[in-house]
Formats: sequence, C-alpha cells, structure tokens
Amino acid sequence: MHTDIETSPLRPVPVAAQAVGQRPVEPKIDLLPIGRRAYGLLITLLYIFLLLPILIIVFASFSPDQRNTYALSNASLHWYREFFASNNFTSAFQFSLWLALVAAVLATIIGFITAYGIVRFTGRGRNLAQSLVMLPMMVPHILISLSLLLLLTVLPLMELSALIIGHVLICLPFTIAGIIASLEGVDPDLEAAAWTLGAPRWRVLIEVTLPLIAPGVLSALIFAFIISFGDVYIALFLSGPGVTTLPVEIFSYIQWESSPVIAAITTLQIVLIVLFGLFVERLVGLRTAMRL
Repeated sequence: MHTDIETSPLRPVPVAAQAVGQRPVEPKIDLLPIGRRAYGLLITLLYIFLLLPILIIVFASFSPDQRNTYALSNASLHWYREFFASNNFTSAFQFSLWLALVAAVLATIIGFITAYGIVRFTGRGRNLAQSLVMLPMMVPHILISLSLLLLLTVLPLMELSALIIGHVLICLPFTIAGIIASLEGVDPDLEAAAWTLGAPRWRVLIEVTLPLIAPGVLSALIFAFIISFGDVYIALFLSGPGVTTLPVEIFSYIQWESSPVIAAITTLQIVLIVLFGLFVERLVGLRTAMRL
C-alpha cells in the first residue's frame, strides 16, 4: 500500500533541512527517463532560439563583402576597421560610454541613499516605499522620454541635462533593487556597535556599511552602465546635434544603408556586455545581482 507522499512526484523536505538559519531546500521533481530527455531537448531548443540570432550577428561581422554572409572560409576584419575609421560611429561610441558612466555613477549614488533609507528607516511602510521607487521600471521608456521632452518646453534645461536625467531615471530601479538585496544581508547590529563606540552615522556608512556591500554596489553600477549604454528611446527623443549616442547612430544608419559594419558594432557591444556579466558573476553571482 502506497501513501500519498510515496506516490507524489515531489520529494518531502527533511525537517532537519528547515532548521533555523538554514536556507529552505527546494523540492525536486522526479521525472521518468523519457521525461528527462524531453525536458533536456526543450531546454536545448530554447537556448538555440535565444542564442542563434547572436551567433548570426557575430558571423556576419566577419563577412568579406557588403552582403551579410556567414561563410568563415574567407573571414575578414574589414567591417571592424570600417567602424574604427568612421568618425560618426566612434564619436557616438565615445559619447555613449561617457553618458553611461555618468548616469551609472549618479544612479548608484542616489540608489544607495534611497535603498539605505528604505531598509533602515521606513519600517512598516517599506513595501510601499519600495514599490514607489520601482515604478520607473514598469513605465514604458517611450512615456518617460515624452514626459522629459515636454518638461524641456517648460523648464530651461539643456538637452544634455535632460538626457542624463532620463538615463538616471531608467537605471535607478535596478540600482535600488541590487543595493537593497545587498543591505538585507548586513547585520544591523554591526552598525549599532559602531554607533555605540561613538562613530557618527556618515562614518559608519563609509567605514562599516559600504565595505560590506561593496560587491553589490559595484554590480548595481555595472548593470546601470549596461542599461544606459543600450538605451534607444531616451536618446532618440532627447539627443540633439553633437550628443548622439551609438544606438541612435545605428538606428539612423540602417534607415538608409545596410552593411555588416552594424554587425561588427553589435559584436563589440556583445563582447563588452559578456565581460561585464562575467565580472558581476565573479563578484556576487548573477542570480544574486539580478534578485529584485
């Protein structure tokens, strides 16, 4: 005679594993061999579907002629040289790097102050405060862009200032979420111990709190940089002459021309993002950094 627990596909979690201070063990699902193979095939197809467009872009960037061909027998770096020889693309690339760095630093500073206030001071209103600061993540970027464009007609802001504000706004929820996740792992008693020894709050923040959450702050900075660097909508609405970002320059280029130089630029961005992702994984792990 079989009990309900014996026939259930879910393995019961041992009571000892749920002891205080231990991470709860997630139940595992037992699958038949044919089910495991079908599941593995489904996951493989999903990865192929996600990665195939990226591989096609990478192969196309080595095309020896104007066509987007994928044969590697006569691969060429011609389109990479074309990118570095183009003043329009290199200027836009440098401006995008500068803008992303400024927006990421500002978003991380504001995000740290906001996250610290939410974790340490909001008390019962923490969920409401956290939901409010996450709102820009749920608002479409095109609406934020239109709002800032209308704001420019009322306030005498420079286009560059509005562009920075827009990028900080879309990066802010990600930095706040990442820093909150890091702050939750810091024991408040460590800060209290520093206060009882006479350290002022700003010194506790700099010498106790910040070193403890430094990997989380750095990963938030990197995520903000990636988000700002790849933004199209904010830059499309607010950038003007001399302040064109790389995504906008690419968008303008493909309206009139088509060549593998776009694939070469995209490949360079993919390499940049992969390097940043590996750096974050090395610091705190991508799962921890992306926990919202």
